[in-house]
Amino acid sequence: MEEKSARLISYLLHPLLMPTFAMLVLFSQQTYFVMILPDKLRLALLALIFGNTVILPTVIIWMMLKRGLISSMQLPERTERTFPFIIAALCYFATYFMLSNLGLPSIFLLFILGGSMLIVFASLVNLFWKISIHMLGIGGVTGGFIGLMLTRHIYAPGLIVAFVVLSALVAFARLKLNTHSEAQVYTGYIAGVVIMLGMITLL
Repeated sequence: MEEKSARLISYLLHPLLMPTFAMLVLFSQQTYFVMILPDKLRLALLALIFGNTVILPTVIIWMMLKRGLISSMQLPERTERTFPFIIAALCYFATYFMLSNLGLPSIFLLFILGGSMLIVFASLVNLFWKISIHMLGIGGVTGGFIGLMLTRHIYAPGLIVAFVVLSALVAFARLKLNTHSEAQVYTGYIAGVVIMLGMITLL
């Protein structure tokens, strides 16, 4: 039962879903940079982000699986992760440049750019060590919203608590499935929080 729960958590909080997840949470906030966006534009943004950061990289990685370039969609081996990471990074950067031409509030761009930076970081670390990208992803969301609170864009301490709880669940899942060591899990989370927090507060 615990292993099934761990797999479900890993799927629901997959790193590729984090940009869409972050946007959904952002759009739920009653703040000025959300209220100025028409409902149709919010839906269009969600569709663009979901298509570019979830569907497109997933399809490309699935094609790699069919061609025998990787052994599993889960990318269990460190050596298999390089090209999928590059593909994901390109998709994220493409999304950032698309959004940057729409005149959106900078906070939306920073979340996508931050996600891109997290993938670049993961790609570099992956050259010599297998870091948890699940924890990088949920850590990035947590750090991003902490940054929003510190810069007074939002006040939602309950969200931070919720993200910490979700982060703990993801950590449990990755350790339960034996996909990462504790060091890989904790390092991924800390790096995700720090990198995204820096993006939001310094840029």
